[in-house]
This record gives sequence, C-alpha cells and structure tokens, in this order.
Amino acid sequence: MRLFAILSVGIILVACSGKRAKAPPTASPHGPLAVLMTQHSAATCGMSARTYAATYWRAPYQTCSSTIADSSESAEIDADSVVVELYNTWTVAPAAQAGLFSQAEGELTSQFGSPRQCSPSKVEWRQGDSLHMVLQIAPVSQTGTEFDAGPYRMTRMARLGPLDPGVWGC
Repeated sequence: MRLFAILSVGIILVACSGKRAKAPPTASPHGPLAVLMTQHSAATCGMSARTYAATYWRAPYQTCSSTIADSSESAEIDADSVVVELYNTWTVAPAAQAGLFSQAEGELTSQFGSPRQCSPSKVEWRQGDSLHMVLQIAPVSQTGTEFDAGPYRMTRMARLGPLDPGVWGC
C-alpha cells in the first residue's frame, strides 16, 4: 500500500511538472517600433545581457536576430514584450539605392512625421525624448569606383530612448 502511494504521488508530480514546464506562448512584440519589424517570425531569440544606464524598460531583455536574403534585423525586447531597439540593414544595388532610400524615408515619414535632414543620405526622427530613429544609406565599400559599381547598405536604427549622437544622428 505504501509503495502504491509513493508511486501515485511520484506520477502526479511528474505529470504536474510536465504541465509547468510548458511556458505560455510569448506575447507578440508591441510598442511603436514593433510595426517596423519585418522578420520577427524567422528570428532566433535569446536572453540578452544588455544593461541600460537608466532603467526605461523592464529587464530581462531578449535579443532576436534574423537574416533573410540581403537583409538583417536585430531587435531588443523587454520583459513586457515592448520592442525597445530595432536595427535593420539591407544591401541595395547601386541603380536602386536612391529610389529605395526615398521609399523607406516616405514610409517612415507617414508613420512618424517629418524627419530632420542630416545629409542627402541620412535622416533622423525624434519624438521628444522617447523615440529616436535614423535612416541612412552608404556604399558598402569606402573604396568604390568612379562609376559607383559596388552595392549600398541601407541602415535603420530605432530606439525608445536616446541614440548615441556620436554614432547615430545629425
């Protein structure tokens, strides 16, 4: 009888622990940057060791990264599934670079308002002290030819909170 009781309790514990091991599905990323995510369904995610000087968002953070064809995406997501940082790059053919940059700038302008023009190939958006975004395009290689034959890299960096002005910004 005692062996039967021990076995019964053991089976119940194994069954319960199996149910507890199944985590609820992760909430969909949200916040103003989530609408810009294009590759999240293909992303590989893991815990991030990221720390911020001031706590704007709730830790622990998760980093999700993916690469599809000639584009990549990396997102920093907080414990409440808010996308707090998003970094995208696209490799663009020289003939298409001006049109694609203009198209991306137009789409961001329709969502986030008028940008500040840093240069013909770099614009930034700022909404108070909470949303900062930079879109830029440049040749992949700094040693191009006079005919601009090499590919371009278009980069979009967006963050809820300030961007490092030495790296991102006008």
